[in-house]
Amino acid sequence: MRALVVGGAVGLAAVMLAACESTSGGTAQGPTGAPSVQPRWTSCAADAPPPSPGGGLDALNLPRLGGDFTPRAVVICAEQVDQRADGGTDLVAAESRADDITGLVAALRLPDSRPTTGACTADLPTVPWFALLDAQGRWVRPGVPMDACDKVRIEVRDALAGLRLTRVSTRVLREIESPQAAASGCGQSWANMVAVETTDGSATPAAVSSALWPPTERIRLCVFRVPAGEQGTGKPGGDFERGGPLTPQRRAAIEKPLLAAPAARKCTTEASRFAVLSAADGTGATVYVELDGCQRIMVVPVSGSSLLAQGNAALVALLDR
Repeated sequence: MRALVVGGAVGLAAVMLAACESTSGGTAQGPTGAPSVQPRWTSCAADAPPPSPGGGLDALNLPRLGGDFTPRAVVICAEQVDQRADGGTDLVAAESRADDITGLVAALRLPDSRPTTGACTADLPTVPWFALLDAQGRWVRPGVPMDACDKVRIEVRDALAGLRLTRVSTRVLREIESPQAAASGCGQSWANMVAVETTDGSATPAAVSSALWPPTERIRLCVFRVPAGEQGTGKPGGDFERGGPLTPQRRAAIEKPLLAAPAARKCTTEASRFAVLSAADGTGATVYVELDGCQRIMVVPVSGSSLLAQGNAALVALLDR
């Protein structure tokens, strides 16, 4: 019988039930030996390695927690997204601590489950990088037990997810979204899909011949700048410059030349800036306009292939003011 613990830290009764499935008499398996006891904990920045794509899954191959180290607290080192008071968001390195770790310690002392002879799912659940501290501030990084599919046992994952963590420190790594980009609804970055679809040939040169959006829908204009290093790549990424909703009058002024645009001319000049026009509710087409370079227009309909039309300096002036 397999015990699945849901919605919080692992309780002792659940841990005991889960241990019943083992054939090893309750002794942790995995690499032999004991985790190396390190001197007094300093910080995640000083003691933990840089985050890796695999999260803390290397702990599956570390020695398991033994009886010669008595944990009193856990420190978790993780990268996460924090929202600022001004509406922007940052990627931060966060150090958090919890002192009520009875369930976590019990889960870490579970044995590996017997390998299954059946099918396993393809997902690979991760765990954060964490260290256990004793009363003297010394620390170890213990291995974690595996389930029947060689993944981290769910009891460990639930115990970690259910910890009552206190943030100890926060270090900003980079800005993800500026407050201006968040307020505009545009987002911080966007790919210049004109370059993508002209390179792969999926956009067909054609005149714009039908309405782009529902007549009463509010349209958002977003302008992005493409760094020099992105220009000419397979999918040039643009950084937010400015944007926001259009007034009905400005929408009408912009829509008029869009609907009269002829098929695009042949051109290979890279754009350093582009605009994206779309309905706020996601209905209708998404329209890209290169603000320099070839000044092409690409209309991406809700269904069907994209068409490539030709813009001009007058349209760019309307979009760029």
